[in-house]
Amino acid sequence: MSQAKRRKPLSESVKASLKKKAKGTRFFYGELAEVYRKGQGAYLSAGSRNVPMGAWAMGRVNSYMTGKGGARTADAKIYSKYQKKR
Repeated sequence: MSQAKRRKPLSESVKASLKKKAKGTRFFYGELAEVYRKGQGAYLSAGSRNVPMGAWAMGRVNSYMTGKGGARTADAKIYSKYQKKR
């Protein structure tokens, strides 16, 4: 079974938050959702246990959006994939 089939869907509050962040910016909801998922994976592989997983993943989304902190470099594939749609 693939990882995409095993993972849980994003909660409604996370979806609403990502949609709100995407609205009025140059970023797409799907793009931010991919970054959020990647942030969850990063937390599970080596994240700080002093921070909840949701906060860790949302921090990655914020870093991706601002271009500070290195998330956009780490998620360059996602950025280039959606760059074509802008």
